[in-house]
Amino acid sequence: MKRRSAAVSNDPVAAEAAREQLGAGASAVGAVLAGFFAAAGAHAGVLLGPVTLLVGGVGTGVRAFDGRLRQPGVGAKRPRGVVASAVVPDAARVAVPTAVAALAVALAYDGGKSLGPLVKPGIARAERGGADARAGVLRLVRSAGAGAFHDSGFVRAMLRVAGPSQGGLLSPADFTAVPTVDTEAAARARGTARVLEAPWATDAKDLELEALGFGCAICAVDVRRVCAALCYRRVSTGFAVEELELEAPLAAVPVMRGVTRITPGEPLPAPAPLAFIADAANTQIDVLATPAASALGPADLDTPALRLRCHLGSGEVETLAGG
Repeated sequence: MKRRSAAVSNDPVAAEAAREQLGAGASAVGAVLAGFFAAAGAHAGVLLGPVTLLVGGVGTGVRAFDGRLRQPGVGAKRPRGVVASAVVPDAARVAVPTAVAALAVALAYDGGKSLGPLVKPGIARAERGGADARAGVLRLVRSAGAGAFHDSGFVRAMLRVAGPSQGGLLSPADFTAVPTVDTEAAARARGTARVLEAPWATDAKDLELEALGFGCAICAVDVRRVCAALCYRRVSTGFAVEELELEAPLAAVPVMRGVTRITPGEPLPAPAPLAFIADAANTQIDVLATPAASALGPADLDTPALRLRCHLGSGEVETLAGG
């Protein structure tokens, strides 16, 4: 079926919110953000996880927005570390979330629109599920945008359960550091076409995905022929931050006695199974994702789980997979 805008996702909650936003005249970027925040309201294990977003359009390049988790411990003295024979506390595996910062920057590229309408579906989902504290975090995102995870109340709640007193590595400075979250997408040839993806996509090829939870993605194209693809994880057996009604993936690398630690602030590997494929004549762009994958292999590029095709001349959009 051909139309002038479309959104697909393997998460029904995200798909519904993304399509509602497109129907209300939102951009592709707004649609995938609304889908993500709806999922973050419906599920405890989304907001504190990793995110990757690709955005591109007619006459513009493709940019990648880096919402990967960061290794904790910025500005803190190196702990003695856990001895090899000891049990590593789960608190030591809680990483620093940057999803909101990355998505706020992407929205700024999209014309500086407000996060408010895009977070609203998530607030409604959280309230509907009786998760009042989670709804409160999303209200903070709605009002503070990229600064939400710098808020003193949010930071204190995270430090109380995953700071040094609990065997964790989180420090106050982790939440004040502003990492670089946007960059030009990487391009590679595939026959006569070009594949555009996040520069860190290949880092995740051999990544163990179990700790990061279930893979989800949203792809959208709007009437301006802007394309967006966003992937996130939905954790179900992570680290509970009960005060916020959120759950964090166990993704940080614990400090081990006698072993060089991962540099605090470094991005941690995360799946980025998203890509745009542009044909040689620049007449069409395919927006695709295989959410269950750690990275897109050759088979995923041929038969992805989700695929939209935008015909750049006519502006028509086809749903080829995941509709």
